[in-house]
Amino acid sequence: MDEKNYNSFDPERLENFEYEAEYIIKKLKTDAKFRQRFLYGTDPKKCNMARLRSKIIKDIKDNYHVIVSDDTFNEIVYLVLWAGGTWKTLDTYSKQCTFFAWLRRVAKNAVMERLEDEHWITDGKGRTVGNTRLTMLSQSEGKCKLVIDELMIGTKYYDLLTAIYVDRLSPKDIMFMFDMNESEYDAAKKKAEYKLKDALLRSDYHFESDVLHDKSSRIVTVSSEFVADMAEWCKAKTGVNPLSDVFGTDLSDEEVRQKTVEFLYDFSAKLKWSDEDRYIWRMRFVENMAPVEVAKEVGHSRGWLDTRYSRLNKKFDKAIKKWWSTHAA
Repeated sequence: MDEKNYNSFDPERLENFEYEAEYIIKKLKTDAKFRQRFLYGTDPKKCNMARLRSKIIKDIKDNYHVIVSDDTFNEIVYLVLWAGGTWKTLDTYSKQCTFFAWLRRVAKNAVMERLEDEHWITDGKGRTVGNTRLTMLSQSEGKCKLVIDELMIGTKYYDLLTAIYVDRLSPKDIMFMFDMNESEYDAAKKKAEYKLKDALLRSDYHFESDVLHDKSSRIVTVSSEFVADMAEWCKAKTGVNPLSDVFGTDLSDEEVRQKTVEFLYDFSAKLKWSDEDRYIWRMRFVENMAPVEVAKEVGHSRGWLDTRYSRLNKKFDKAIKKWWSTHAA
């Protein structure tokens, strides 16, 4: 198909969308003039982004009361497709839909991510990133791929989330793949999952009910019990509440829980455990992740995981008591 015939086609009604997608992708990668017309053109009857650009900008204005200029939109989409000169984002097109349907998702994800990073938009739903948790590992790899492809293509978190939830690689393999140490991996995973949960909460798709659950009250109970046990244990030895020394005085319950989580992450980082053991313990003890999900992440059976976690808890109990006896002296 030559470019002349493309000047009057309807991007929403393609009969042979695979062929046309291949054509557009090839031209975007190799033809600077075509790329200029495609990315910056304004005639919706021609082969360009005009129609989807107008629709996305209107949707954002209607739903978030934020006005995105054509120039800003074009810049964001260009950068995400360009991918540092590699154009590798285009290679993620999977031929499951028309190229323009795919590009609409990529473009909207990228624009929304920019607006969120610059604090132009916030999520106004009752469910929030903070009070929900992902249950992706309880779903099939195919379902996870569908969710990530729909919501995260075009973002910098796509590859990491794919490695975790679609390829089901172990943390050690992912750290090697992305040249990360443990702390970098933990931070990147936390950020990526935050972005995915936020995208799920804002999405018009119905993935949320399958892969995003409310945090159970058990998480709060576990954290509260841990705080109470630590306080009682040390008070019996010293007559004072250790939390006032470690976390500061007059902390609310939520602040105490948050400080406790931070403390547990820092404390476990100092234990002479393997990366895998530290990850298992944090996910089970601190994050209250379901054992079947943790087992899948580390590539072991549920029985193996339960045994390992039990042993780690005994080691932690011994270590934390030793720590308290030292700091309460």
